[in-house]
Amino acid sequence: MAGIFNSNFDTLKTALDVQMKRQELHAQNIANAETPGYKKKYIAFEEYLQESKMKLKLTTTNEKHRPTFPKTVTAKQITQKSTSLTNDGNNVDIDMEVTEMVKDALRYQVLSRLMSANIDRYNTVIRNTR
Repeated sequence: MAGIFNSNFDTLKTALDVQMKRQELHAQNIANAETPGYKKKYIAFEEYLQESKMKLKLTTTNEKHRPTFPKTVTAKQITQKSTSLTNDGNNVDIDMEVTEMVKDALRYQVLSRLMSANIDRYNTVIRNTR
């Protein structure tokens, strides 16, 4: 999508992909809640996004210039190995997983609406320039 579209498209697409992967991992964690020794998995993304913005300090030659950020910030899947909730070593809290699934579903809805709004803006511009 790069080129004619602004960086919002890339960022929103990445964020939507992250939310989908989070849903998959929550489902996997719930499915393995009774598996002895299973350790929950999660996606870390916002931390890396914030970190990449903090590290990048570009010099601008004009006060109207916008700072640019890295094109790609990747999400990382992490296995939480340091905790256990049960005697068998499993650390999945089903209530927390379900709560996080609901939060992620709501985030996905918001992100998809933002993506639609971006597309609508481009459609408006295209229709009015003919």
